[in-house]
Amino acid sequence: MKKNIIGLKNIFALCLIFSFFANTAISEETTSFHGGFMDPNGVDIVGYTTQTKINDSFYRYYTFGFPSLVAVGLNYYDNYQGNGFTGTLGVGIGSILYGSLAYQVNVKNTHYLKLGGGYTSSVAYSGLYPVLSYEIRF
Repeated sequence: MKKNIIGLKNIFALCLIFSFFANTAISEETTSFHGGFMDPNGVDIVGYTTQTKINDSFYRYYTFGFPSLVAVGLNYYDNYQGNGFTGTLGVGIGSILYGSLAYQVNVKNTHYLKLGGGYTSSVAYSGLYPVLSYEIRF
């Protein structure tokens, strides 16, 4: 007899899909460019991201970058416009499933440095990766 077990990946995918189609009262959107070694959004070296505010701590995003091409996900921020921890969960073409935890430092106005680490599961590489990226928000 075959057991029906909902895997963690399936639960995450359902939550992610729901968050993208959920109607939120807050519709603040931020775009940004990032560069560095393995940005939390997309696990890439350089890219462009659009984030939409869900509430004060959570943002959904989509990103285009190199070498990971395209990804979507959910971000958590202790303090979106200041210093604090940020967590990311995402799915994409380059990294099939990934998550990271980093510390965000507000360098100047809309400039942020992120330092931390993450884990990815992909076709080319699965395992831990460092996060060291610089982001400029618009």
